[in-house]
Amino acid sequence: MSATSTASQQGKVPPAGRYHLDPGQSSVSFRTRHLWGLGVVSGTMRVTGGQITVDPAVPRATVTATISAGSFGTGSRRRDRDVRSAKFLHADKYPDIIFQADTLTPDGDHWILAGELTVRGVSRSANLTIESVEPAGPGLLARATARIDRYAFGLTAAKGMAARYLDIDLTAVATRSA
Repeated sequence: MSATSTASQQGKVPPAGRYHLDPGQSSVSFRTRHLWGLGVVSGTMRVTGGQITVDPAVPRATVTATISAGSFGTGSRRRDRDVRSAKFLHADKYPDIIFQADTLTPDGDHWILAGELTVRGVSRSANLTIESVEPAGPGLLARATARIDRYAFGLTAAKGMAARYLDIDLTAVATRSA
């Protein structure tokens, strides 16, 4: 079965074209553990912009997304200030977290969007699992998940107190460009 027919059956690849992320409707949420794995921490970060381009030769797609490091929030002022500080994200010096991808591969009932994530000036490979893509007015609504290893980006402070991995849920609402 070709990638194109697989894509059609899965219904997860939007129509060809260029789409712009809507920062007001797009979001990143995360879950991680703390206190040696005994507690769960969840929070959000704000998407500030991005673009999705779907090439007519499916499964070719490019994605860029920018997330505000300074928007890291868990509801704990002390924790949030600590994570935004130079100890972790260093949001004053590195205000943007950037994801760029250009490889879309079918994987069972999902698609894997392979790319590069840049956090605090360090770029590493990162994969998003596309959970769903559906029409949303003149654009699309996409949901994706990922697991990020903070140690890979040099964010190793508070080992034991803060978990190594963050489980990410991304909701992207994008409007088709003219």
